[in-house]
Amino acid sequence: MTAKRPAPIHDKEEETIPDTSLPVFHALIYPAVEGVAICAEYITDKPAPVRKKGYAKDKPGEYPYSLDHTALKTLIENCFGAYDDLKATRWIIYLPAEETVPPSSQFSSKKKPSPKEKKLPLVPMYIPVLLCPYETFFQIWKAAQNTDKNYIAGDSFQYISILMESTVRLIQNGRFKPSLERTFAGYHAVWVPALSPQDMEWVSDFSSRMPTVCKYAIPRVAKDPYIYKPETRLEKFIVEMMRVIIRTALGGYTLKEETDPFYEPSENEMQFMTDLLGVTDPIRNKGFERTFLRAMQDWLTFSSSGRFAPFEFCMIIKDPPEGQTEPWDFTLAVRSEAEPSLLIPAEIIWELPDHQSGLFPQAAYLKHILLAGIGLLTSSSSALWRPLSGSKPTGGSMTLKEAATFLGSDLARARRKGVTVLLPDWWTDTTYTPRVEIHARRRDPTHTQTRIGLQELLSFDYRIAIGDESFSPDEFWEKVKEKAPFIWLGNRWISFHPDAIQHALDSFSRHQSKGGDTIGDLLRLSLKKMEDSAVPVSIHAKDDWVADLLDFFRTETNQAVPVPKKFKGILRPYQEEGFSFLCQCTRRGFGACLADDMGLGKTPQTLAWLVYLKEKEKPTTPSLLICPMSVVGNWEREIQRFAPSLRSWVHHGTDRCKGDDFVRHVGSYDLVLTTYHLAARDVDHLKTVPWSAIILDEAQNIKNLHANQTVAVKSLTGERRVALTGTPVENRLLELWSIMDFLNPGYLGSQSAFTNRYSRPIEQEKNTELIQELRSLIRPFLLRRMKTDKHVIDDLPEKMENRVYCTLTPEQATLYQAVVLDMAKNLDKVEGIARKGAILAAITRLKQICNHPGRVGRDKTIKAERSGKVSRLLEMIEEITSEGDSALIFSQYATFAEELAGMIEKQGDTPVLLLTGSTPRKKREQMIEEFQASTTPIIFVISLKAGGTGLNLTKATHVFHVDRWWNPAVEDQATDRTYRIGQKRNVQVHLMITAGTLEERIDLINQEKRTLAKEVLAQSDEYLTNLSTKELLEIVSLRDSLFRGEDA
Repeated sequence: MTAKRPAPIHDKEEETIPDTSLPVFHALIYPAVEGVAICAEYITDKPAPVRKKGYAKDKPGEYPYSLDHTALKTLIENCFGAYDDLKATRWIIYLPAEETVPPSSQFSSKKKPSPKEKKLPLVPMYIPVLLCPYETFFQIWKAAQNTDKNYIAGDSFQYISILMESTVRLIQNGRFKPSLERTFAGYHAVWVPALSPQDMEWVSDFSSRMPTVCKYAIPRVAKDPYIYKPETRLEKFIVEMMRVIIRTALGGYTLKEETDPFYEPSENEMQFMTDLLGVTDPIRNKGFERTFLRAMQDWLTFSSSGRFAPFEFCMIIKDPPEGQTEPWDFTLAVRSEAEPSLLIPAEIIWELPDHQSGLFPQAAYLKHILLAGIGLLTSSSSALWRPLSGSKPTGGSMTLKEAATFLGSDLARARRKGVTVLLPDWWTDTTYTPRVEIHARRRDPTHTQTRIGLQELLSFDYRIAIGDESFSPDEFWEKVKEKAPFIWLGNRWISFHPDAIQHALDSFSRHQSKGGDTIGDLLRLSLKKMEDSAVPVSIHAKDDWVADLLDFFRTETNQAVPVPKKFKGILRPYQEEGFSFLCQCTRRGFGACLADDMGLGKTPQTLAWLVYLKEKEKPTTPSLLICPMSVVGNWEREIQRFAPSLRSWVHHGTDRCKGDDFVRHVGSYDLVLTTYHLAARDVDHLKTVPWSAIILDEAQNIKNLHANQTVAVKSLTGERRVALTGTPVENRLLELWSIMDFLNPGYLGSQSAFTNRYSRPIEQEKNTELIQELRSLIRPFLLRRMKTDKHVIDDLPEKMENRVYCTLTPEQATLYQAVVLDMAKNLDKVEGIARKGAILAAITRLKQICNHPGRVGRDKTIKAERSGKVSRLLEMIEEITSEGDSALIFSQYATFAEELAGMIEKQGDTPVLLLTGSTPRKKREQMIEEFQASTTPIIFVISLKAGGTGLNLTKATHVFHVDRWWNPAVEDQATDRTYRIGQKRNVQVHLMITAGTLEERIDLINQEKRTLAKEVLAQSDEYLTNLSTKELLEIVSLRDSLFRGEDA
């Protein structure tokens, strides 16, 4: 345990009241005591008072950290339940200590003892314990598995718990047997372990790991106590707990009255059985007759040591003579576990005399193993009833039908029951395992178009291959007789799984029933590699065209394409790869998503592809690029810089072309730029053009499936489709589906099918297998590189993120608390939409109060000193500009951004720029140029939605997020306005958080989402509207009375 907790100190001279920290339980065992001793202490690093009389090896002192009997009993009741048979006593434990200095708490926060402590002698200590009978400890252990851990399990308690689990496993695996035990009152029947050599090796190893506190523990009442070895302590515990568990399990059973008139069990036999059931008192029994004892001892003598069963039953199966399908002969035997090659055939065992003699002193036991094994076999398979119907079976023969039944479905059942079945070597030889082969070719070989898309029809020929031979499904099933899991082929038997092969073939036929196989089907099969199939599946191309597709799907890297000479720029190696990716995907008719991190240069990669498209494929119609309004200017500048050969035109403004004029006008250009907003408004005009390519920049803008702009964009006709985004998934996996549905419609199925197959299991259950499956499916069409990956780019500086915790002023705290109280008072009075609206309004007020009280209070004057956050921001801005640095400041509220800009301007001489959604496009471009060209410190205040994407502002080395957005991807995008290629200095990101408020909760959620952006369902203000009033108040209420005093 690593957490520090204050602890009480119990000593004769001084009593201390325990605090509320978690207790630590210990468990101690001693072979001469019938039960387990439980004690407890509290964690502490505080040393106990120095003992004046000192500690001596022969005079135990009091362990100063332990709980007394009363506190211990109360603690056990609280943690495990009440028990009436706990006996209060004291034990002695041995711990390292100096003469007068007491030992440290056994569970102090120190991870390891110091070298000095390691050399200290062990001294005896008294410790109060409650002695639990074994039956009671069994109940405590079960309670500990099912209760909340409001305690800490010490090393010894964990050790005994593991021992309990191991004992249970021994019983579950049948590692126990009846035995006779002698006491002062005579013999009685008991259960004892039947340990294998491996079990005994584990016992020896585990006993060597016994904790010190348990290894040397002894009862105080012991006179001249003997320090038992760990092995003895452990073996005694296993024996006693095994008897308790078995008798507990058999407690509800009674002996059935014998109905055979010719047989009446003797009194000795009845007493033996009732002893094992635990329903008689072995001390008060009448004892067993001498002849019965001798007979039972002969039967129970499993080995010379009597500790483990060294033999097991086995069945050996032989295949029919060469060229024949039956009979399937088998023999029964018993073999040595220590020497598996030593087999004793059943025919020898049946002829052995029952009494001990000569080479086989355990004949009765071997017959018992044989009979038990035969019983397990016949109960596992009806196919063996006939062959094993004799009185002393030694083996038999199965027909082909019986062998097919036993080896096909009953073999696994027999093995689960513990029967060892030895099969011919070919049964496990995978060299000739049947496999399904799919031979694919283009359905229409006369189709010469190179760009085909995922809906192109193929012809699949399904074959079942064994070695070098191949069969159609009908030919294969003709060779399989009686649906057997084996087949005779050539000169050998071959095993396989008939159901698995049929399942694989059925799944393929389901594809055909939906109108034929397509490239999409081929892709899913090739990428998933039929992971859900129990039979090997391989795909083979029957023509060069399909071979090229398979090579493209399976290759991790794209074949390099030379960058066109008319592209005016130099691409980095990873950008050349991105350019080639766009070329290879679109050349085959597939939509492509370039999902590089913000700032890695998606724009020049795309422009290089557009230049390539114009030069090599010579399209007859222009391409359409749709992007947010904030980045239109950036695209214009980048086109002039990198691709001046492209004739581009911006479709924007009140006087923009429409109708026939639009069609005639765009024909003069290679690339038309417009915005998402206009794409929705002018969709009818845009539909009239069969675009050579449709490119979506900031493609997350179509994440809302039913939004007008999403529907409009997906309705456009484009021969090629490309999506650019730094965040393919911001909140939900359906956003990825929407982008992929634009690129390759239908590939990931319908929205509902995708939700059931991927979204729900991944977002709610974190299904890692489905995450990997989805990644493999989208990999050929989505290229994602991260700035933090040094293999991608190694010259980008560091981004350092820190949280700036601000305090509320008394005015802010009062307003904040008033809103919370109003929520608590009124939320339960409204329902449905009205309640959601009230919550959203209250959350907005709370966020704005954290920014500045003037945003919601009666006093609308905006002064820095009224807000703890604004005061801190201005202090940091002053420090940053004094060092010659520039900064970006983001706020989600445009009005507050304007007020911030005004307060910063009043503070000093540093120029301040302001960008909001109402800023005209021309002025926006001027401000960007001014900021980038500035040679002195400059501040750019930006509303998050207006300038969070598409801008290149590498002049800044500091980024402030004044108020927090629920979506960390939005914040990251804003940060990437400066943390991108071209940035030569380290970037510091300051996340401003008002301590003790809702903003702390937002920050916590964002931290969790940031690391799982590809598979976790994110939340928003809307998420809060679904909480109960109590849950909501827990999130928004002020904590720890955090606010800033007037003199702070």
